Amino acid sequence: MSDSKETKEEKDGNIIFSLHAGYMTDGDYTDAFMARPAEGKDLPSMILLSGMGGLTMTQREISRRYARAGFVSLSPDIMGADMPPGRADRLKAKNSLDVNDVTRRIIGGTSFLRSLPWVGENGKIGIMGFCLGGGLALLAAARSDEFSAGVIYHQSLFPDERELETINCKLQCHYGTEDHSTPKDEVDAFTHALDRMGKEYECLWYEGMGHSFAQVAPDADLPPERKAASDLSYERSFEFLRKELA
Repeated sequence: MSDSKETKEEKDGNIIFSLHAGYMTDGDYTDAFMARPAEGKDLPSMILLSGMGGLTMTQREISRRYARAGFVSLSPDIMGADMPPGRADRLKAKNSLDVNDVTRRIIGGTSFLRSLPWVGENGKIGIMGFCLGGGLALLAAARSDEFSAGVIYHQSLFPDERELETINCKLQCHYGTEDHSTPKDEVDAFTHALDRMGKEYECLWYEGMGHSFAQVAPDADLPPERKAASDLSYERSFEFLRKELA
């Protein structure tokens, strides 16, 4: 289901629509935001997961960025509408999240996407997540075969290694060398587990970048080096996804 009016925009020659959306999973409603190319059928699609900030304007702009790149993009509101204002309270909300229920609802978004005429019942779907969303993207890929590719940014939730065994899609993972929330030791343990299991993945590092270096609106005013790293990560992600979701 979806509601509210569509917003039409054109940028760099690519016309997209964006709108408030929502869907049901086993009788439970999930609020969401969607952006899509104005034209086309059998398009590749993505489920995009935020960090602990939830469905912010930045997350909506990232959804539009994916739409301009040719993807039907769905951002579920994984944190709910009543986010507390302070960082400490947001961290508490993040750490109190019912991970199993949220993962179930994320996977439910695949049925919603395939019900849309721009995707279709045989459309390929990828998943991308930042921080908390990166860990949830890994769990969703582990618990469902609905995803054909995963893009992971600096996950702050690390699933049990036994969960990783059931991931069957290729992963592309992005990390900053100065990220103290997702330190290199944690990433190394994660990639070593993937190596032992023979998983297909690519691990990309961005020199001098901290946490959430690419979790920014496309037109955000950033230091040149951060903008360059952020833009490069999106270019790499889009190239990877176009190949895996073709």
